[in-house]
Amino acid sequence: MFKADRKRMSAMWIHLLVWISLFAFPLLWPVSDKDVHFSIVTHLWTTMATLLITFYVNYFWLFGRYWTKKKIWKFVLLNLLLFALTFALRQLSRSIFHPEDKNDIPVAMFSAFIYGDLIMYALGVGVAIAVRNAGKLVTSEMERKRLETEKLTSEISLLKYQIQPHFFFNTLNNIYSLVSRSPGDAQKSIMSLSKMMRYVLYDNSSEKIALGKEIDFLKNYDSLMKIRVSDTVETSLETPAGHDDLLLPPLLLIPLLENAYKHGVSAGQKSYIDAKISVHDGRLTFEVRNSLFEKSDDDRSHSGIGMANLRKRLDILYGDKYSFTAQPDWPRREFAARIDIPIG
Repeated sequence: MFKADRKRMSAMWIHLLVWISLFAFPLLWPVSDKDVHFSIVTHLWTTMATLLITFYVNYFWLFGRYWTKKKIWKFVLLNLLLFALTFALRQLSRSIFHPEDKNDIPVAMFSAFIYGDLIMYALGVGVAIAVRNAGKLVTSEMERKRLETEKLTSEISLLKYQIQPHFFFNTLNNIYSLVSRSPGDAQKSIMSLSKMMRYVLYDNSSEKIALGKEIDFLKNYDSLMKIRVSDTVETSLETPAGHDDLLLPPLLLIPLLENAYKHGVSAGQKSYIDAKISVHDGRLTFEVRNSLFEKSDDDRSHSGIGMANLRKRLDILYGDKYSFTAQPDWPRREFAARIDIPIG
């Protein structure tokens, strides 16, 4: 509401300054003869008054009521009536300010007056339509951007809330598997999970979060998963130093690490997960490589929503300013996922 009022006030001042400048211009006309100067001033002022009436009647009334609704014939008819009125007022002002002029004006001169006033009138109508159309376009573009921003914000929120249940569902399954087998490890896992939930509940609502907090979240998740996997799994998480205050959207990196633990670990075969975060020249890169195993035909573990939602979030947040790859390398038996985003 405040912004709308401020916008209207700004428009009002612009209009006022334009008309003050137009009406003040004749007073600056360099003429020494007072009678001639008075004649010029009154003539130009009546012309400006005609323009003012024409402009604002079209600007505030005829444009919105008839022009935009495609009632062109009514728009033209009312403008012809308004032109007749303003022309009559011009002739009246001429007789008032210049009574010495002869009343029996030649037909040719009278026609010239009508022609000149008609051109001036058409100018006023044209300017009114142009200004209203320009304002309409600007307003429409601002409204389009506002709706687009609201839509993107809603989509981002939806995707974040889709990621959270998906992530916690997998984590709780992991803890459940530890309860009977290793109660002590289950307790440690619950402690790690509580730290992660604190991050999600209190920090995830922010549009941006410090990189240091996102890294702590990844480390808690990593420690939680290490308790679950066997000794045959080698894991590493390399993080940069001195960039903790840089900002990025929360929960943006976890899908890659979660995907690696979900699909790159085997209970009976040697496995590895190598994750690395680096920051260089205003960009953050997160790369995760993990061992790759054949899946049976009825194994649907690759159909999770985590990576799909990640790509959607990146599209919304960064447009064409990011890169994201996630693909298997079967000859090397490795799956590699990589995000590269701007960060500041």
